[in-house]
Amino acid sequence: MKIKSIGFLGLFLFTGACNNEGNSSTEINTDTIVNNTDTVDSLSSGCYSQIIQKDTSVLQLEQNGNMVNGALSYNSYQKDRNDGELQAEVADDIITGWYLFRSEGIVSVRQVAWKKNGNELWPAIGEVIQKNDTMFFAQPDKLQYDSTRPFKKVACII
Repeated sequence: MKIKSIGFLGLFLFTGACNNEGNSSTEINTDTIVNNTDTVDSLSSGCYSQIIQKDTSVLQLEQNGNMVNGALSYNSYQKDRNDGELQAEVADDIITGWYLFRSEGIVSVRQVAWKKNGNELWPAIGEVIQKNDTMFFAQPDKLQYDSTRPFKKVACII
């Protein structure tokens, strides 16, 4: 009985922590997402998800002017998950910044970029260089953006 109470309390706290204003359902309603105009800087604010077979990535962004920050998590099937924080800038429809994350107990930094296209963020593809614990784009001006593996805007659930 005590285990059930603890499980219920955990579920209650998790549900209470959701940032789903006016929508208590856990289903994703794309009509609500597309028409969400709650923030002035709506270019990038919100939550995005990329699902490729059994791999899932989740990005939660908050834009303030041309600065963006938030949480980013990569959960690759049968590989170590990495979770961290993103700090980036927005210029036109491009978000570029740094992802500070922990994986296997090691803290690392990786340069990241996305191109905004409607309600999708297309991840950057390009040659990377590693120096110590940091990976960065070798030629940031020659990045390509992958429209076949987009992060799609979704309802924020946490």
